[in-house]
Amino acid sequence: MVKENSIVDISVIIPTRNEEKYIEKCIKSLLNCRSIKSNSFNVQFIIVDGMSTDKTIKIIEEKFRNLNIKIFKNPNLYQSYAMNIGIKNSKSKKDKSIIIRADAHSIYPEDYIFKCSQALFDSGGGNAGPIQRAIGTNFFTKVVADVMNSGYAMGGVNYRKIKYDPLRSEKYLVTDTVYLGSWRTLDLLEFKGFNEEFQVNEDYELNIRLRKKGRKVILITNLIVDYFVRSSLLGLIKQFFKYGLWKTKTLSVHPESLKLRQIAPVLFVLFILSIVISNISIQGNLLIFLNFLFGFISFLWLILILLIWSKSSSVTSIFLIPLIVLSMHISWGLGFLYGLSKWLLGGWNKQ
Repeated sequence: MVKENSIVDISVIIPTRNEEKYIEKCIKSLLNCRSIKSNSFNVQFIIVDGMSTDKTIKIIEEKFRNLNIKIFKNPNLYQSYAMNIGIKNSKSKKDKSIIIRADAHSIYPEDYIFKCSQALFDSGGGNAGPIQRAIGTNFFTKVVADVMNSGYAMGGVNYRKIKYDPLRSEKYLVTDTVYLGSWRTLDLLEFKGFNEEFQVNEDYELNIRLRKKGRKVILITNLIVDYFVRSSLLGLIKQFFKYGLWKTKTLSVHPESLKLRQIAPVLFVLFILSIVISNISIQGNLLIFLNFLFGFISFLWLILILLIWSKSSSVTSIFLIPLIVLSMHISWGLGFLYGLSKWLLGGWNKQ
């Protein structure tokens, strides 16, 4: 068990790329962690920047120049490379040294570093991470956050589905993946860090390898981190298209990792395509049946929208929720289908 006065070497790795809107809030929240202020841990911050073209690095150098923050360049841009650069340059490779991931798009509670460290030692897990709570700063992003937090539209992944409860008796839940993550440094070195073939989904791929070797992935149910959602519909569509696309890369390496929750958007896209094609080329009873099925699925989808709306923070969000849910599901499904075609044609194997 980690105690508040324990001395543990911790490297907090923050991958960045064009994060001028969020980086100051991110770092300030981490510096406010009580473990930092009480000198409980020997902590260093490592920024690994993917060649930002905005003011990200300037903000860090001007606002935090007197602090123990190291900055490294990541010419390969992607987070798998960024994490491995951070691991390589972490201050300690001892038995009690820890790597904690902190994305710039988030702000952190004051017990983030302590609870991540405590969870690793108390649970014996190979990775431990918090619950994610999506947040927004305007009407559009707040509705996106409502959709993500609802538990209905995001496939039921535990770090979004499980609700934060600081009084929960079961602090640690064994799961398949978590938001962000914390690891013993020696474990990451043993597993050769993150797979650099992955531009997206690198965290899930690492968790699969950990679980295959008997290491538990632990959700810390009394720890929550706020995550800023994408600020535009186009950004959201690109994000979910990449999620679907790179899921197929994961399947090409770990085919057993496919979850039922991940099939639904793909089937939804295929069904819409089949309805469009059938109305053009099919006549008779089959067309009647397909249109009836379309009506039934549309009814179920309407129930989904109403369930999300019932948990929304705004009455008027009902006008935006359908567009957001459709954008998420269709872009994820199209990304998956594109990735599947790439996989079948040998494209993933060439990387």
